[in-house]
Amino acid sequence: MRRDVARRGIGRQVLTHLIDVATVSGFHSIIARIESTSIASRELHTACGFKLVGVEQQVARKFGKWLDIAVLQIIL
Repeated sequence: MRRDVARRGIGRQVLTHLIDVATVSGFHSIIARIESTSIASRELHTACGFKLVGVEQQVARKFGKWLDIAVLQIIL
């Protein structure tokens, strides 16, 4: 998300809508894979009911650096 529109609740609205649509569509769960140091994204998902279920170590690269990926899940 662009920094000038961050922290306005837009991400929460989008994620809440996604959860609602998945629920009425009959999905059982949603899994999110988030770069592990993205604290704001992890906090957003946790606030919306996601739980940390694991961390995949050094599975992605960005700017030449290996990154860990946090795996979060919500059971609908």
